[in-house]
Amino acid sequence: MAALLLAGCTHAVKMPLVPVSLPALAAPPPPSRDEAIKRLQTETPCCHAWADLPFHDELPPQPREFTIDRFSPVAELDGERTHFLTFTLPKFSQPYRVAFQSRPSARQLGNSYLFAPTAVLLDANYKPLSRTDVKLCEYIGWRPGMSGAFGAVAIDDPDAHYLVVTSSKAQLAAKTYWSQSPASFTGSSLPSAVPASSGSFDLPHGPDGTLAVGVLTPRYADAVDNGLCGKPKRGSGLLPELKKTLLDR
Repeated sequence: MAALLLAGCTHAVKMPLVPVSLPALAAPPPPSRDEAIKRLQTETPCCHAWADLPFHDELPPQPREFTIDRFSPVAELDGERTHFLTFTLPKFSQPYRVAFQSRPSARQLGNSYLFAPTAVLLDANYKPLSRTDVKLCEYIGWRPGMSGAFGAVAIDDPDAHYLVVTSSKAQLAAKTYWSQSPASFTGSSLPSAVPASSGSFDLPHGPDGTLAVGVLTPRYADAVDNGLCGKPKRGSGLLPELKKTLLDR
């Protein structure tokens, strides 16, 4: 019996290995930024006024991830066609901030873009109170879930009842500084927290993507307040800086 078992084990080891296809690698690549913009312009808008938008979701008490893609609804607001997210704001008691976290659209940074949100606050009658093109800054955390491009807006108007997240022409024309090389192979959840050794670049903005939205929590506040918003200025070195500091005293 022991001999038979050993023979079976030996036979099992000699069996050819079947290649396993990883879903993330086997999935078709996302559309390019130009393709996404062209597709958006061909979509039929569901709404043409702020009051026509559906407001079913309450603002999450902490950032929650949303996927904006070709299946997402499209509106034409103030002459601009855009995908959108809508939220009912909690009853105002004191000022707070809403956090946004955007992720690159593709595994290869060189082919990626970010959904950069524009936050529009509406009053109880669906009239715009403010419109903010959210500034995004790169932050690479120890955990993949806390890596990406972060930004925030303040809710300090007691009359603000609704939040609409759109993409604006200004945001689509802008870019976000990225400290990693465009050749970095990041994956959809940015598993590599180590920047590439060569160069940096600006990641363009697109009309769709993965976006987390919700009330700013302490964990997200660290990412928002310590994000890298541009290329750091080059210094003259530690010793010259110390010498200058001593001479200035």
